[in-house]
This record gives sequence, structure tokens and C-alpha cells, in this order.
Amino acid sequence: MKWINKLERSLYKYPIKPFFKYIVFAMGGVYILNLFFPTLFLPFRLALVKENVLAGEIWRLVSFLFLPFAGSPFATLLSLYFYYFIGTSLERRWGARRFLIYYLFGTLGTIMGAFISGYAPNTYLNLSLFFAFAIEFPEFQILLFFFFPIKMKWLALINALFFLASFIYQPFAGKIAILFSLLNLFLFFGGDIYNRVRQEIYQYKRRKAFKDQFK
Repeated sequence: MKWINKLERSLYKYPIKPFFKYIVFAMGGVYILNLFFPTLFLPFRLALVKENVLAGEIWRLVSFLFLPFAGSPFATLLSLYFYYFIGTSLERRWGARRFLIYYLFGTLGTIMGAFISGYAPNTYLNLSLFFAFAIEFPEFQILLFFFFPIKMKWLALINALFFLASFIYQPFAGKIAILFSLLNLFLFFGGDIYNRVRQEIYQYKRRKAFKDQFK
């Protein structure tokens, strides 16, 4: 989009370097600290909660980015590696400035969502990175559960179903918060996604019409 390109060019005067790996390292640090010092209640102290922000805890506007996936050490390590891989891959693909714009819009969208619903995790912001990677590298293949090869476009479809289920079962404020968390995805890829869906529908109708001719 032209306005995104213009915004990116406006950042050329600043020495912006790839940064996402530091966010992943911070996630790992938070997980380790919480593992060994649970009485610090770091997930609670860092979470993006509207009430606490309005009470003066403004660090939550940034600190929520550093909250890792809360699971077993192995599951968390796997998720951190996955975040690192997709985030740094997008940085190399787009450049640090364009990636910063994408991540910043997602962060701002998440913050707006939190002020609407009262709370917002970084789950959907991280999911927006995954969707962006799947759009840019749809044929890239990973081993699901270390055994089953699957392309990113199909894994993205599975995650889209998870997103849809979360969206359906959330109250109205939660629905708005989820949509705002994916603001960057809509801004960057909304037109492309619409055109691809329209093209798939068109191709489906052509194939169906072709088959109907021989019935």
C-alpha cells in the first residue's frame, strides 16, 4: 500500500535495526524468572489490564509484549523458537522498518482492544505474525509434532479456525478486542486476502460449471 510505503520511507533517517529477537529473549527471561520466583507474580504484573494502566501502571502498555506462552518448559521453548523463526524471517523479508510498522500497528490495536474489553493478551498479536508468515511463505513446510510435514498455508487455516472459534465464543467486547489485535493484518493484507478469496470462489465456480456440462 502506498501509505505504508510512504511511512516506511519516513523511517529511513532513523538507524532502525532488527529487534524482534530481543522481544523473544525477554519472553524467555520472564518465563525463567516466573519459573524460579513464582511469588513475583510476573504474568499478573506485566499483563495489559485497562484498570491497572489507568491507575498509573503505564509500563503494562509495553510489558505485555514480553509475556511468553504459559506451558511446560519444553512447550514454551518450542513456542519461543517458533516466534523467533517467523519474526526474524519477516524482518529479513521486509526489512526492519516495515516489520516495525507491522508490529507497532498490531501492538496499538491490542492496546485499543484492551481499553475496550478491559484486558488483552499478546496471543492474537503473535498470531498476526504467524498469518503474515503464512501469506509470505505459503509453501514453506514444517514438521508438525516432529513427524507430520505440513505447509504453512494449511497450518494457517487450522489457526484461522482457532481464531474463528475464539471470536464466536467471546462476548461483544472480546470480539472487538480480537479484531483490534489483528489490525496490522487487516491493514497490510486485507486487500490481498479479499482478492485471494474472491479468486478461489471464482475458480470454484468455473470448475463446478465445467463439471456440470458433462452431467
